[in-house]
Formats: sequence, structure tokens, C-alpha cells
Amino acid sequence: MTEPSIVLIPIGYIDESLLESLQRELGLIFLLLIKVSNPLPVPEGAYNPRRQQYHSSAFLKELEKRCFAGKRSKCLGITSLDLFTNNLNFIFGQAIIDGDVCVISTHRLRPEFYGQPPNSKIFVDRTVKEAVHELGHSFGLMHCPNSLCVMHFSNHILDTDRKSKNFCERCESYILEKLIISKKQQLDKLAKK
Repeated sequence: MTEPSIVLIPIGYIDESLLESLQRELGLIFLLLIKVSNPLPVPEGAYNPRRQQYHSSAFLKELEKRCFAGKRSKCLGITSLDLFTNNLNFIFGQAIIDGDVCVISTHRLRPEFYGQPPNSKIFVDRTVKEAVHELGHSFGLMHCPNSLCVMHFSNHILDTDRKSKNFCERCESYILEKLIISKKQQLDKLAKK
């Protein structure tokens, strides 16, 4: 049986050092194997010329097609393109709640987007927070009222900067329970063979 894992899937070009940082940090937070997959092209039809942005649902659909269904993996798409969804000007990321796929955009996570000088530490920190947040949704977590919890909703980059890359006690308990149940189900299936 396949060990539970998280698969990072670049969509378009993503710097390898960012993928390595995500792989390391997500492994420490989720205590799961983190793999990096080959990049996917930008989904056809995702670009909205009027908004000059990309609709996130096209990315999620593409990830669902390419993800390893039934292989006990969560798939995190990473793009540098500016994403939006219906009724929101932009999003840092989106997930299918309790599903297998999610996507984040690094476009608005760079300090340069806000007229500040480049800062790779801030950029990586923001990217890790958004990755953990969207993966939390894929494990079934909703937004958390604790402003320091990684599952707190980020309406602005300052919200992302304020919160931690970690789950609060309540959200962490939920994630651990999900991972323990998943591990127990895996062991039960092995025992039946």
C-alpha cells in the first residue's frame, strides 16, 4: 500500500530552491513524505483577459485530472500566476475541502508586488504559510478564528505575515486525528491481506 504523501506540482515555472524549501518545511509540519512532480503547463482557458488573471478553478480541475487518485496523496499545485475566483479580486490559493487537490499562487507573496525590495526569507515564509493553509483545507479544516493560526483567513498580505506557519492547538489536533485515522486504515487493510 502506498504511504500517504503530499505531492508538489509546479504549474509553469517555479524556482527549484522554492520547491526544496516547501518540501523541507511541509515535511516538518505534516510529518509526511513530500514529493516534487514534473511541472504541468498552465491550463488552457484559465486566463481571463479582462481581469488579466487566471481562474483558479481551471487549475484545480487540471490537478484533479493529473493527481494520483486513490494513491492516498494530497496534490498541491504551485504557480507564479495571479489567481482569482468568483466574487474575489484575487486569491493566494484555493483547495477542494477534504479533497485531494489545492493550488497556491506566489504572485502576490513577493515583497516586490507591494513595492518593497526583494526578500527571499519573507517570500518563502509566506509561501509556506499559504501552502500549509490550503493543504489544511484539503484535509478538511475550515478557516480558524485564531488570527495566529495558519488556518486563519488572509484577506490581505498583512494577515499572512501576522499568522504562524503552524496550526493552533485545535486545528493541529484535527490534522493529527486525520493522519492517525489514515494510518490506522492503512494498517487495517494490510492486516486483512
